[in-house]
Amino acid sequence: MFSGAAVFVLVLLVLMLAFFVWWVLMLIDALKVSDATWSAAGESKILYVLLMVFLGVIGTILYVVIARPKLRLQSSSA
Repeated sequence: MFSGAAVFVLVLLVLMLAFFVWWVLMLIDALKVSDATWSAAGESKILYVLLMVFLGVIGTILYVVIARPKLRLQSSSA
């Protein structure tokens, strides 16, 4: 029915769309957090937003692994 190349391209397109949606959601998540929470967590909002913009998915992974847990902890304790 489908050739191997067509299946590969379809899977690649689905993965690219999924990564793009995840990137946008994490960028929105970072931008929604107040500057005061970022400062209280000891992280730089502008740095992580720039990392996400210029490094794409790698920047969002850094945000999720490093900054997001600190921000969640800070906002839950406030």
